[in-house]
Amino acid sequence: MKIIRNIEGRSHLTASQVRARARVVMLTSRSATAVSPAFFSARAGRPPARRVAMASSATSSPAPTIRLSSGTDMPLVGLGTWQAPRGVVGAAVADALRLGYRHIDCAAAYANETEVGAALREAFANGTATRDGVFVTSKLWNDRRRPEDVRDACAQTLEDLRLEYVDLYLIHWPVCWKRGTLMQDDERASIAECWRAMEGLVRDGKARAIGVSNFSEPELAALLSACSIAPAVNQIELHPRLPQKELVSYCQSRNIAVTAYSPLARGSGVLDHPAMGEIAARRGVSAAQAALRWNVERNVAVIPKSVTPSRIAANADVFAFEWDERDSKAVARVEDGVSTATSPWSTSGPVGARNKWIKPIIQALLWPVFLVARVDVQKMGREGFLSWAWSAK
Repeated sequence: MKIIRNIEGRSHLTASQVRARARVVMLTSRSATAVSPAFFSARAGRPPARRVAMASSATSSPAPTIRLSSGTDMPLVGLGTWQAPRGVVGAAVADALRLGYRHIDCAAAYANETEVGAALREAFANGTATRDGVFVTSKLWNDRRRPEDVRDACAQTLEDLRLEYVDLYLIHWPVCWKRGTLMQDDERASIAECWRAMEGLVRDGKARAIGVSNFSEPELAALLSACSIAPAVNQIELHPRLPQKELVSYCQSRNIAVTAYSPLARGSGVLDHPAMGEIAARRGVSAAQAALRWNVERNVAVIPKSVTPSRIAANADVFAFEWDERDSKAVARVEDGVSTATSPWSTSGPVGARNKWIKPIIQALLWPVFLVARVDVQKMGREGFLSWAWSAK
């Protein structure tokens, strides 16, 4: 592909960039704070460095990582697959792996894990990457909270992804729904019981690390007080409009790594903000690269979604340009507390207060539907997605 050839042509490094990459490799072997913000500011005051795209081979230098509490290293930049449609997502994963990505974020509810799995299998077969060299995340959907459902859901995900284990398995949302329903609370299930089943997946070798997504500080505190294996990651919405400083600090102070989903706020109010434009002009990068680098400066992993090869490459090219306090102060002007994640079951963040009255309405509207029907989100778009309530498992 032309785009790949162009990127490969930019892969020659200056002496200063070689030294910087060497520091990255050294830092990735450290514990909990594997990549320190000091790494990025150490080069401040030098002339702007030429940007270096991620290499397009499996033998490229390792990308900066965060050492999780489980002992696993998670790359700071990954490819998100949410809303990446079937028929396209596989090519995006293949392009990302060729461009040097070693972190792929998935979920059962994204309805595309079978295609992601095919792309992973092909990349392992043709030598683009190795299984041990790629960090794969998936997530447990909201109606799988009882122990037997957790095990079945993980087994289905591993079958779809064509893997023997996932590197990280997350509880997608801090809610408990009845099996086969949407937003119908299961009073006989609990997050604590679900977590014990998740811990079993670690012991059985099905997940190398486990964590959560969309958990608030009180929800994390409750889980930490009852768990044997602490959550390694909390994946939450984070972008310049919604920095969630207190939650990030809470997680990191308890050795829970943070991953930012929607790190570009779906393009809304970030990429076109004058402050981001100032940084982009000063550093010779795009506004998207500046927004991603801002999160990485906070030791937060980012998983931007794209299916365009040029954007996939650019989203990973966030380590070789300068960053200093001027840039961080400029990003602070973007904050307005706006969330772009509008799930009606969310209990935290800016949409939590609104959902207190929206959620009961939606639950009531859906209640009669699930008296007669069931949905299997892990089979969305294929046979078995819909069934009658009396014939469902």
